[in-house]
Amino acid sequence: MLPLHPPVTHLLFDLDGTLVGNRNFPLSFEFIQRSLRALRKYGGWIRAVRALAAIQKEFRVPSSDLTNDQRVLRRFAAIFKIDDEEARKILRENLFFIFPKLERHFFPMPGSGPFIDWARGRFPLFLATNPVWPPEIIELRVRWAGIDPASFTGMSHVRRMHFCKPRREYYEEILEQEGLNEDQCLLIGNDLKMDLPATEVGIRVFIVVPQGPLREIQRPAGHALAWSGTYTDLRDLLEQQ
Repeated sequence: MLPLHPPVTHLLFDLDGTLVGNRNFPLSFEFIQRSLRALRKYGGWIRAVRALAAIQKEFRVPSSDLTNDQRVLRRFAAIFKIDDEEARKILRENLFFIFPKLERHFFPMPGSGPFIDWARGRFPLFLATNPVWPPEIIELRVRWAGIDPASFTGMSHVRRMHFCKPRREYYEEILEQEGLNEDQCLLIGNDLKMDLPATEVGIRVFIVVPQGPLREIQRPAGHALAWSGTYTDLRDLLEQQ
């Protein structure tokens, strides 16, 4: 494998499945159950179900004018016939009450902690997680991965981003907000559908898998390079540059 050219100077990390794993079905079931139980007191079961479904839809309908957070608040407020500030209060109080109870469903991804320990003294690290949660919840999940949130210079979250993965605009917005050139960056993820679109805007991608060997992922002409391999393969690749 040839050395990286130009050299990578900034690492962007996906979170779920890359740094922290989860037991998806029991996690989703418990979160939905607790959320519906909490929201029903504001307007009954049917309105609670409508609200959760509407929130999911809003993340798939981006707007360059409104952040993900603002779109969700407006839809939630409209369903419950309240103002945006009351909607924000209800969502924050219930989310911050519910989510800490879900810790048992999360676990560190093998190899992620030691790699972060190695990388954070060598590169600026940015947490490029799908921005559907506020920063407090993201930091909670980072801790459940056994990683200090202070390892990262910043993160994408629901209050600052206008787009979600896998849209290319999500990656363009990170570059713009952080003042980065695409060829400076390497995105480290685990999901081909969500993470490989970064190559469309010139960001190289490394997909972490449990077993090697290191291999190049074929991409269309004009896209940045992408590889798959283990955290050990990734470290070797970066040490060669």
